[in-house]
Amino acid sequence: MNKVDQELRKRITEVIQQEIDDPAMDFLSVTRVKTTTDLQESKVYYSLLDDSQYEKAQILLDKMRGFIRSSLGKRIHLKIIPQLRFIPDETIKYSVDVYKKLEDLKKLEGTDEN
Repeated sequence: MNKVDQELRKRITEVIQQEIDDPAMDFLSVTRVKTTTDLQESKVYYSLLDDSQYEKAQILLDKMRGFIRSSLGKRIHLKIIPQLRFIPDETIKYSVDVYKKLEDLKKLEGTDEN
């Protein structure tokens, strides 16, 4: 992750935590940011502790996109503040699912040995 992406991730997290008061955002983590080389767009990947909140969070993030971008402009010094595109990050959920499946396989192997 380059310095611009790191700074954007940090500042977007601040804006969401400090300026958006909604329960759907309480356990939201910005996991990574990928910005185009021309700084026109940033893909902002996020995860939530509660899987049932993804739809609500996505709607809210899309609705608040302009506000978040405007707040970024006050917190970060870039020639261009990129357009933000929020994307649910499924990697953590996928990792947990794989881990659970591996644990289930271990249990099955343990019962086969008896």
